[in-house]
This record gives sequence, structure tokens and C-alpha cells, in this order.
Amino acid sequence: MNELHTIIFSALVSVIVAYATAKASGYSKDVVEERKEWRDRIRQLTLEAVKMMLSKETQSPSFLLIIGEFRIRLNPNDKNDNDILETLHRAVEAPDDLLRRKFLAQTARLLKHDWERAKAESRLLGFFDKPNGPDTRRLRSSDYMAS
Repeated sequence: MNELHTIIFSALVSVIVAYATAKASGYSKDVVEERKEWRDRIRQLTLEAVKMMLSKETQSPSFLLIIGEFRIRLNPNDKNDNDILETLHRAVEAPDDLLRRKFLAQTARLLKHDWERAKAESRLLGFFDKPNGPDTRRLRSSDYMAS
């Protein structure tokens, strides 16, 4: 009778593990693809914004549309994301090389942070990983100041 219980218990555990693995795999694939598209669009917006900063076209409607799209793609409750928006708004008033470099550093850190999160979450037990500490997004002046 004990052997029967062991067999049933083993089969039940196998079914639960197989179900969890399949569910995590499907979720992971969808989330990873969405995140990839999000990162690609952030890269495109960043390049467009930088081109406009270089050509001093930051008061154009196109630049304001870029800011608007950043606003809807970033987290309104995240200080680092709000700092990106603040940098863009400052560039509207007075675009300069320092703001451009700061913006590039901010978006580079944003993309790196999201990439690390996506990698961790795509692993089977990735929700236990904590690859992004508070320093991942912390901007340093050395990220954008000329040395």
C-alpha cells in the first residue's frame, strides 16, 4: 500500500512541476517579447531625441511628441524615469551637450536595468533572482560628464 501512495505522490508532483514549467515558459516568452519591443522603441525614441538635441530642434512639435511618448512608456512613480522626463523638458528650454550626454546615460541605465530584469524573469525560477540593486539605475556624473 505504501508503494501505491509513493507512486501516486510522485505522479502528482510530476504533474504539478510539468504544469508550472509550461506555464512559466509561456508567460516568460510573452513577457520577454513585449519587453524586447519596449526596449527597441525606447532606443528609437532616444536616437530621435538626440538627433533633435544636436540640431537644436527641441522646441519643435516632433520633440514634444517624443517627450509625450516617453511619458506614456515610463513609470510615473519611478524617480529615475521622472528624471529622464525632466532632462527632456530641460532640453526644450536650452539644449546643450551636457543634457544630451546625461539623457543618453539615463536611457542607457534604463535599458540595462530592464534587460537584467528580463533575463532574470525568463529563467524558470527567475523570480528568486534579484539582479538589479538600487545602483543599477543610479546615475553617476561620470556617466555623462567629460573626463
